[in-house]
Amino acid sequence: MRTTRMRTSAKPESFIFHLLMSIVLTACTVMNTATNVCPVTEAAWAKPPEDSAFQDAPVYAYYFANEDGSMWASAGWTKQEENYLRAGEDIKVGWFRPAGAELEITGQRLDGEAATLETHIPCCYPTRFQATGLVFPTQGCWEVEARAEDRKLSFVVWVEP
Repeated sequence: MRTTRMRTSAKPESFIFHLLMSIVLTACTVMNTATNVCPVTEAAWAKPPEDSAFQDAPVYAYYFANEDGSMWASAGWTKQEENYLRAGEDIKVGWFRPAGAELEITGQRLDGEAATLETHIPCCYPTRFQATGLVFPTQGCWEVEARAEDRKLSFVVWVEP
């Protein structure tokens, strides 16, 4: 009895498929490595304090907050795939801090060359609420720290290119 071996050659479609899968997996590994080395702070689903700056009662949303609840920062981008932080964009962040206290915000990049967080903090918000704008100049892992009176809130975020 004679056996015949059929010689098969890889189809071009198969090669392209495997090549593309390899590229995708490599990209995912690089992205996971970048975000795994960044200790991103998990935002909490919470209801912020009431404030006379708002006519309506507070509603649940994503926030960063310190332990005693004296400082809060809105974090709506954290749980939405299409809304994430991008380098160079002005991100609106609402804060709750001790009423009328001057808010100071600083930021530093944790995973690369030094860069300065750009902050826009308008004057004279008399209640706990304070609107701000933040601009992360580069992609990467950033720590944001806010102070008002003797209170402090810090959190870490990943910024996309």
